[in-house]
This record gives sequence, C-alpha cells and structure tokens, in this order.
Amino acid sequence: MNSVLKPVLEIRDLDIALPEGADRKLAVGNLSLDLYPNETLCVVGESGSGKSLLVTAIMGLLPYGTSIARGSIRFDGRSLERITESEYRRIRGSRIAMVFQEPMSALNPVLTVFEQMDEVLRAHGVNDGATRRQRIVELLTAMGLPDPEVLQHAYPFRLSGGQRQRVMIAMALALEPDILIADEPTTALDVTTQKQILELLARIQKEKRLAVLFITHDFGVVADIADRVAVMQHGELVESGPVETVLNQPRHAYTRQLIDAVHGLSREALPPSDNADRPILEVIGVEKTYITHVGMIARRKREVRALDHINLTLKRGETIGLVGESGSGKSTLGQVIVRLLKEDAGVIRFDGEDFSAMSPKRFAQIRPRIQMIFQDPTASLNPRHKIRRILTETQIIHGATPGEALARAREMLDLVRLDHSALDRYPHEFSGGQKQRIGIARALVLQPSLVIADEAVSALDVSIQAQVLELLLEIRKRLKLSMLFITHDLRIAAQVCDRIAVMRRGAIVEFDDSAAVMGNPQHDYTTMLLDSMPGKDWFLKEGRLS
Repeated sequence: MNSVLKPVLEIRDLDIALPEGADRKLAVGNLSLDLYPNETLCVVGESGSGKSLLVTAIMGLLPYGTSIARGSIRFDGRSLERITESEYRRIRGSRIAMVFQEPMSALNPVLTVFEQMDEVLRAHGVNDGATRRQRIVELLTAMGLPDPEVLQHAYPFRLSGGQRQRVMIAMALALEPDILIADEPTTALDVTTQKQILELLARIQKEKRLAVLFITHDFGVVADIADRVAVMQHGELVESGPVETVLNQPRHAYTRQLIDAVHGLSREALPPSDNADRPILEVIGVEKTYITHVGMIARRKREVRALDHINLTLKRGETIGLVGESGSGKSTLGQVIVRLLKEDAGVIRFDGEDFSAMSPKRFAQIRPRIQMIFQDPTASLNPRHKIRRILTETQIIHGATPGEALARAREMLDLVRLDHSALDRYPHEFSGGQKQRIGIARALVLQPSLVIADEAVSALDVSIQAQVLELLLEIRKRLKLSMLFITHDLRIAAQVCDRIAVMRRGAIVEFDDSAAVMGNPQHDYTTMLLDSMPGKDWFLKEGRLS
C-alpha cells in the first residue's frame, strides 16, 4: 500500500488474553497491522489462529473472560481500547460495521428485515420515518435483492442463505461506515451464491472507497478480492504483503502449508472389489416432490420438484460426487437413499434388493450397512452424551455386547486419529475438525458398505478440510467402502470422487468421470459452476485445477 496514505485503522503490539485454563495464554500476541482506505485486506488462518478474536476486539465485542492485555487499536486518531461503551456504540455500526459469518444466527428470527434495518437507523439518529423507509428500500435494491418492497417485510427464515447474507451487508452499510469487517461471510454458501456475494462486496468497496477487513480461510477468495494478505498462526502474524507476493511467493512455511493444503490430495484408484459386476446401489427413475400450503384461507399449494427422474449406479468401492447449488436436490437424494425420506416414484436397490419390497424386519437388518456423515457435526452429535455413548449405543442396539462395542469404538478412534481419551469427553470439548472425525467414526462403527457424506467438509478450515478428505480416502481404501459424496465445491469433488454427477433443479444434467467433468464439461450449468469457483484463475495458473 502506498506509504503516503494514512491508515484508517492502526493496530500496534496487540495482545489479547484468554481466560485461565485455556490452551494458551494469548489468543493474539504482539500483532501489528494497518488497514488503509480503499483497500481489501484479507486475514487468513485456521480456527484458533486468533483472526475472529482480532475483529471482535476491533468492534469492542470481546467475549467474557478475554481482554486486551497490551497494545492499541487506533481509529480516527483515538485508541479504541480506552473509550467508553457509550462512545463505542456511536462508532459501532456507523463508522465501523461488521458482516457476520452466519446470518441466520446474527439476524433476529422474530423481526422482519424492515424492523431490523429500521432499528439500526433509529439507534443512530435517523429519526424521520419516511427517510428510514426510503433508505431501507434503497439499500435492499443496491444489494440486488428481488422485489425489495415486498422482501423487506419477510422474516429471515423465509430468505435463502445468499439473500440473508445480502441483508446483513445492507445493514452493515446502512450508515456508510469507513471500515467494513467481513468475518467468513461466504463460508457455507454454494459457489454461485459465493461469487455473487464476493462481486457485490468488491463493487461496494470500489464505489464507496471502503476499507475492508475480510476474514477467511479460503485462498480462492483471497485470490479474487484481496489487495493485501495477512497470515495468522496461533495468534501471531507470520506473513503479510501484497496478494500476488503472498500467494505466488510465500515466505513462511505455514503460508506454504495452507496453500498446499488447498489441493494437496493424491488419490489412488482402488483395485476392483469382489462382485464388482453387481453395483452396491441402483437409483432408477426416482422422483420426489415437496408440497407446501401457502396462505391461511386460500390454502394454495406450492410444489417443488426436488428429484426429477434420477438414475444413478454406484459400483462397489467407488465414490460418486453429487455436485450442485443449494436447492439442486442433492441432499434430498442422499436422505432418500438412507431412508430419512420416502421417494414418490422410482426404485432404489441396495446390494440387489429393492427397498420398497423389503419388510420392516429386513430393512432393520440392512440399515446398519448404510450410514451418513452429516454436514454439521455440532448439530448431529448429542451435546449431552459423551463420545463413549455416541460410538457404542447404536452397536449395542444392533446386537453387540458392551465390550464388543467399546472395542470397536476404540478401533474407529484409532482410524480417525483421535486419542482414546476422547471417549470420556463431550462434543463441545472438541474442535470442528475433531467433531467431524467423530462423526466419521460414528458412521463407520457399524461397518457399513455405503456411506453418504453430506457436505462433510464444507465448513472446515482448508488444512483441516484436507486432513479429513485424506482420511476419507484412506478409510475408503482400507475398508473398500462405496461413497456418495455430496458437495457444492467441484474442486473437492474432483479430488475425492471417481465420477461426478452434476445436479440442477432436481435433475442430473451431467454425469461422467471426474477428469472429464472438470476438463471438458458438456453442460452449460457445469461450465457456470466451474467459472464461479473462487480463485479459478489462480488455481489454473498454479496448475492446481485439473
């Protein structure tokens, strides 16, 4: 950044102390960083690197038990760590605004979009109601939201993930701040929505000449939007510089490790398994329609074709990727296969047997052989049960003795590289990556033949993501598993899948070997997904995208 410019935000020698008993003394240590007007600075690091606590310190929102132990955060000539809470409230939102990672958590579920945006404007002195109403419609229009006059009266749960994130951005920009902080705002979004949000932020940054502090773990995002990059590890700044230098000539070993982890997988083809001529799974002409009733009086029906005549065959020991945007039907297909949902039409055969022709007793015998790894391990693991119970309970239900179940649980912990001491801990005591490993172990304790992995790595840091993917590949090889891998990221699918099925609006629009789908897509929608991937040009330049 041009040294003539004066930083809009100056951080000097910052230490953020953690509570007693934490795994380290400081969340952030001896950190110095500048943010300049009209630039996007990306702060990159894994979970636990201190990047999120850094931005909460800037916002004056440090959680209970943490505190600024040393150093300063200067904005507009003032040290923010020294001002009163009432002074902070005047700055927060009006001069420094933040877009949070999970808009459904950040938005109030019982207030409409209008009520929440109106509250922001009133809190900062916009007293005229007509002015506020006009400003809200202007902001929603600027975000590219459809029919803002109507949408402003919707509740958050009525909006898609991308629409909720646009509302969060609109609220953050309502008072035209000098600094916009975005904390992982696109992590859980599919690639096309992610591209739209990133383009929106880049356009706003350019038009308003904002200083943007963008927190991410995705180097594809960094390649697309950053002017400068700061890399954090264990609370320390280990490398910073212009984006081209950091991405293409990283100096620090940790930066090189993060970049290599983006696509450092090597996948070996599995040898043909026994009975390879008979597929483990056949999906023939499967259809599923969701019907909802709209309105209390007219009771109009709204029909959504979630699965439209799906045909799919999964061989033994094979991994097929189901790729598509949110709403494409890929998760519905996974849930139909594991029988969490019932198809409306079509046939599903598992190991040659038709599900619809099975008796309840026979299905109960088959059920342990089909398991699922869920997207959110925090939500799918019972917070009141220790890992011992989580890994043994289903085994005992299906006939194992307590001793056999415990031995198998320990074996699975070894397989996912977790210590046996994990058995006596609760889910909240583990990191996101560790919880996902427990979710994998739970899926494998019943020795399944087929595993459905539903967005199993989408919310993980890039290095943890690489570790979990390597683990899945290793397990697949050792146990000769068949896997249906559901994801919105074609890059990940290309690394772990033998074949890829691209889904759009409930239908499979392209189905071929991974290399063919990535290198020579036949459908316009597949091409659009590939073009939407963050950092595509950088990946191609670096030879990281085949």
